[in-house]
Amino acid sequence: MAQYSASMITHSFWFNEFSQYLELREQGISDDDIREMSVGENYFQQQSKARSLDMVRVVKQRVDTLDDDYFDLFPSLDMANQKLVNLVASVKCNQLFDDFMYEVYRSELLLGDAKLHSYEVEAFFNQKQVDSPQIAAWTEQTVRRLSGTFKTFLREADLLEDQGDYDLVKRPLLDTRLEFLLQTKGATRQLAALLGR
Repeated sequence: MAQYSASMITHSFWFNEFSQYLELREQGISDDDIREMSVGENYFQQQSKARSLDMVRVVKQRVDTLDDDYFDLFPSLDMANQKLVNLVASVKCNQLFDDFMYEVYRSELLLGDAKLHSYEVEAFFNQKQVDSPQIAAWTEQTVRRLSGTFKTFLREADLLEDQGDYDLVKRPLLDTRLEFLLQTKGATRQLAALLGR
């Protein structure tokens, strides 16, 4: 049975920090030194030491899902596709978010109605609560915060646009090099979610 975590409710999209982290790694700076820069110097401009620690830990997890081929490609991608790399890395770190992308976002692309309503997000979580005793034990507030976090991530990745009553679902313009890399690396589920296949 899949292991789920609600830890994403404390995370942000952290796109700028993710980009900076990759840049520092590209300069040959170690993860330990980046962590020290984050906490000691507040390099990433977080509001507290605890937030700096959390941010650098999460961003490192995302970076660790990638390899040199992603690192090499990243600087040459446009910002929209760089955001998708951050999103894919975030998805790879969280099984529930991966399920959400595949079962909800992908379905919206397949159906083509381009409108994601709150009740569709609720239906996803209701089904997960039926399927997983772990998720069934979560409070209503946890589920609500997590659904908000998922939508925020997709908005910041330019895949959703808040329209008030619903979110407009936007199909990404995936760079062919990134598409090929995801295919090559076996990220077929994430690719299917992004392309609506």
